[in-house]
Amino acid sequence: MIGRILRGAGGSYLVLAGDTELSCSLRGRIKQGEGSIAVGDRVEVEQLEDGSCRIDAVLPRHSVLSRRSFAKRKEQVLAANVDQVAAVVAVVRPDPDPFLLDRLLAVAELNDLSSFIICNKSDLSDSESLPDLLQPYADAGYEVLQVSAKSGTGMDALRERLEGRITVLAGSSGVGKSSLVNTLVPGLDLRVGDVGERSGRGKHTTTAGLLIPLGGDTFLADTPGVQNFEPAALEPGELPAVFREFRPYLDSCRFADCRHRDEPGCAVRDAVENNQISARRHESYLALLETAERASRPWNRQGP
Repeated sequence: MIGRILRGAGGSYLVLAGDTELSCSLRGRIKQGEGSIAVGDRVEVEQLEDGSCRIDAVLPRHSVLSRRSFAKRKEQVLAANVDQVAAVVAVVRPDPDPFLLDRLLAVAELNDLSSFIICNKSDLSDSESLPDLLQPYADAGYEVLQVSAKSGTGMDALRERLEGRITVLAGSSGVGKSSLVNTLVPGLDLRVGDVGERSGRGKHTTTAGLLIPLGGDTFLADTPGVQNFEPAALEPGELPAVFREFRPYLDSCRFADCRHRDEPGCAVRDAVENNQISARRHESYLALLETAERASRPWNRQGP
């Protein structure tokens, strides 16, 4: 049987094969192999004589969403065979984290994944217009959906955007990812946490990766809160092109290897000074560039 990993913990995996959910163990040779199994992986499943099920093979992936753990110097695959990334922010409580949002969108671009922004908790805003902080993203071509998991506003448009795809919901804790999933899948009842009164930050309620079937070929991947998301295998030279609004200016810089930091004749910096590129987005780029340069130094690379 061919199935898809919905959840995994403690060596046991929940696999959707057709319309049936199966609890599966791993074949020994897979345990000893390199890499790891992630939600979204397509696998071959065998039913044994005692009625139990075992994963015999993991099929090739067409995409991944991953992050690097600098403490452990390795890549962590959050979800496999992803079609798009939905970066979730909240209007308030917690206030949007633009630097995390930029990192999430950069990861999607680097992995050739479609991406868009969900602005949740629109019921807490007095205005129907797009929040000022999100306007640069709309100007750069990102679709921004304003929704409310509580009131149902915008949920039909969100369902249409998800149809027929595997979508990763990513964002900091407290922005309402689990509430969105509960609204999209009535009866699922994912645990929802409150936002701390003093800190204004969310509490982690999703503790493990979970792929949720919405019917047919539509799935949602709900991942743990990722306040410190870093792109895996990020090359400094690749970074400018993943900022969409930079692209029209990249061929106009004086130097072909311009890093758009303090080089003379930089068309990107000129565009920032002329308000054609958001200064705040450029700050995010510089922060990511520093991260990429630090990770690419020989003494920071993983051994063989």
